[in-house]
Amino acid sequence: MLVSVFIPFCNEEKNLSEIIERTEKGGIAAGVGIELVMVDDGSTDNGAAVVEKAAETKPWVHLFKHRKNRGLTEAMNTGFKECHGEIIVFLPADLESYPDEDIPKLLKAFEPGVDIVCGRRQKRREFKVFLSRIYNEISQFLFGIKLGDMNWIKAFRRECLEDLELRSDWHRFIVQILCSKGYKAVEVPVLWHKRHSGKSHFGLKRIPISFFDSIAVKFILTFTKAPMRIFGSFGFIQVVISLLIVAWMLYGQFILGKSVFRMRPMLYFSLGLFLSGLIFVFMGFLAELIVSLRDDIKKMKDDVVKK
Repeated sequence: MLVSVFIPFCNEEKNLSEIIERTEKGGIAAGVGIELVMVDDGSTDNGAAVVEKAAETKPWVHLFKHRKNRGLTEAMNTGFKECHGEIIVFLPADLESYPDEDIPKLLKAFEPGVDIVCGRRQKRREFKVFLSRIYNEISQFLFGIKLGDMNWIKAFRRECLEDLELRSDWHRFIVQILCSKGYKAVEVPVLWHKRHSGKSHFGLKRIPISFFDSIAVKFILTFTKAPMRIFGSFGFIQVVISLLIVAWMLYGQFILGKSVFRMRPMLYFSLGLFLSGLIFVFMGFLAELIVSLRDDIKKMKDDVVKK
């Protein structure tokens, strides 16, 4: 069996030689054939030269480059296209994961019916632990996935790529996207190792980005196929509330004899609520048309690929 190990990197020159050697050992320990797909995401050091030198004697090592840093999601979009193995293993280049230890563990967990295997970090000691826990708790709540570490190393079957669409910073939600489409995920414990050299690319600005991305992913996964459900629901509720307000005002004006229509702010509010509700309903119709067009285009692309 051929296994594709995908490792993107940016300014990780001092780690690359060791990670290539450990990847080779991991393939031998697991008893599988290995191809190593590495993407240089705009490094400014000599990391690419290190990989190119290794590739001269190791033909199973393949390097692809980005002229500038485009982020991990774009590196994945580049690298996944070049992976030919039956199983794809994603590992970081910072040596917080040792390929010779983790590749056999991840592959061993593939049983019949299992499509994704995630590594759950053990003995982790860094300040990001608390933030990772919040991320995983939010993911469990939004997506209903009972895994404890979804944004770390992982392995998945090649057919998963057919249903994986990544954009923005959605590399954090690979497991969530695939599980929402019916793939089964499990996790195995793996050791966490302190970074040897270089510095982390983590920044506090990722916290709000991850939060809003998780909501966006949940929205798209839930309502893409039937957007009228959410837009129509909001619109219907607003229209009903506005009609109830008008009915109450009419009842007070003509039955109770009170000058309710002097409450102009309430009248304007009900009118605005009614118009807003209609806008939501029309947005639902437009969204349904967009989704229908997208499905038609996807079907045409699939037919072209089959031919």
